[in-house]
Amino acid sequence: MKCPNCGKWNRASFPVCFACGTPLPAEEKPDRREAAPQPGPEPEAPITIVYDEFGDGQTVVDAKDKLAEEMLNLHQRKQRGEQQQKALRRLAAEKGFAPTGTGVVGGSRRSRVFVEVGRSRGAYPRADEPQVDYDGYTDEPHYSRSTDELSAIAWQQRGRGAVQIPLKGNPRGRARLFGLRRFVPILLLFLVLGSGGYLAYRFWYLPSLDKQQAEAEEQVEVTASILDDMPAHTVRIPAPEGAQIYIKELRRSYIVTGGYAIFQVEDHFWYDSLEDELEPQMDVTLTPFIRTGTGEQVAMTPVNYTIQIPLSPLTLIRPDVTYVEASTPIYNIQFHVMQNSTVFINGEDYSSYVNTQNGYISYNAPIQPIGENKIHIVVRSQYYRENETTLIIYRAVQDIPLDLASTLEDRSAKPSMTINATTRAGATITLLSPYNNLDTSQLASTGAFSFDAVFNRIGNNTVIIRADYPDKNPTIVEYNVYYLPDPDHYTPKAWGLDAYGYADLLANLATRVKNTQIYVLTGPVVRVVGTKPQLVIFDSADGKGSAREVLVENQTKTTWEVGKRYRIYGDASGSYGGVPRLTARYTYKPAKPAK
Repeated sequence: MKCPNCGKWNRASFPVCFACGTPLPAEEKPDRREAAPQPGPEPEAPITIVYDEFGDGQTVVDAKDKLAEEMLNLHQRKQRGEQQQKALRRLAAEKGFAPTGTGVVGGSRRSRVFVEVGRSRGAYPRADEPQVDYDGYTDEPHYSRSTDELSAIAWQQRGRGAVQIPLKGNPRGRARLFGLRRFVPILLLFLVLGSGGYLAYRFWYLPSLDKQQAEAEEQVEVTASILDDMPAHTVRIPAPEGAQIYIKELRRSYIVTGGYAIFQVEDHFWYDSLEDELEPQMDVTLTPFIRTGTGEQVAMTPVNYTIQIPLSPLTLIRPDVTYVEASTPIYNIQFHVMQNSTVFINGEDYSSYVNTQNGYISYNAPIQPIGENKIHIVVRSQYYRENETTLIIYRAVQDIPLDLASTLEDRSAKPSMTINATTRAGATITLLSPYNNLDTSQLASTGAFSFDAVFNRIGNNTVIIRADYPDKNPTIVEYNVYYLPDPDHYTPKAWGLDAYGYADLLANLATRVKNTQIYVLTGPVVRVVGTKPQLVIFDSADGKGSAREVLVENQTKTTWEVGKRYRIYGDASGSYGGVPRLTARYTYKPAKPAK
């Protein structure tokens, strides 16, 4: 409304002009309960004619006046719209289509121009305050209820503003079957689930599976054992009770009893058929299969273990070492092998002699005066790998040939033995050891000679012969003969090693050793000091009173054992750690049991 005094435009609801305070004429309000007024003609905008300096006129429309008119028109149209909405709601209520109650607000959306002044005011006027229209319809409509359900809701619990009743069938909110917004969440869900599954498989399932396999492998037991006096291994494979386990390499099946399939495998099973040279040990593998209820064979975890392949037995008897010196052109070598063994000496097969002599082989090796003579022995026994040894028999290089008879013995039970030898014809022979009856009658023609060697001590006696020839280096030959009288001549000379004899031996040890005095003692083996030859400590007191220890070297055919009692005949040979030392020649059972 335009002020008649100052010309300023005011809101229709203002009683006075906001600029000069002049009372404004009252505006008649239409009855809201009547039908909506018909729209009238649009008011014309105020027109002003402005003249310039040349007297030309120009029509100018006041923009503010035009804006005021448009605002007034908008206000009128809103009022008409509210009246029409009221009529429509009344009609809908009569037909029972629209909800009823104070939850329905009939006010339309207001412009900010008309709301700014009323922001400080309440939505509804107080009782003592006259009602002022702020471009909004505040009268509360009353409609007939189509149902009784809404009447059961308390007034305080009813929603303000729009009615909180969901309406179905919103076309614009309908979900689409295919679309990016539907596909992306599903894809993200699958990615999260897949990542979680992979992490669980990689860091939980696989480690647990490896752990189970390791535990299953640990449960398989492989222990060394003996089968038919031969090395073997006992294998215990865990499996369900009553199951059948088939071993591929053995071509045999085993029934599980007590939770395990138990069987033995000989070690030689793995290398019997191999012809090549074998290593000291071999890694072997067993492949078990378990038979299911349907008859299918399922592979189990392979069983791996290591076996040791022993050398073929080879025991040297003569010589018992791998290096010796000889003076004769023939040296007798003796050794022992297992029955059915294959034996080669310097490449020549001697296997045919093995079974005829219970495994004992006697070989006369030709020994040349060239220094080292090598004798190579190879033995391959059943269930063993190949064994070999090389004997070196040294015979000095001779400028003057001097050979002893090849039939010469190296042991004698008599105090003398006849020795036959040959040398270069015309050479001179000198004996550097005790002898009798030297015969050189054929020395000048054939170089043959003979004599009787005398043995002045029990045990090894060395026979020494020297040959000389003009303009030649002399040749010296030494030959050892082991002299041991038979028991009938040896044992009667023995002195008892009792308390008196023990003290006498210690007091006159040098004399007794020089005379090779023979002693007899009875007692147990206290401990073993050495093995080649066997050296043991005997208690000559035989458990009576204080112990009288004696070190004894075993030159008998009996191997002594710790704790057992023996009756020993031996001769004095020295001392060891303050105790006397004897060399035993004969071993017998004790004459009486120990008390």
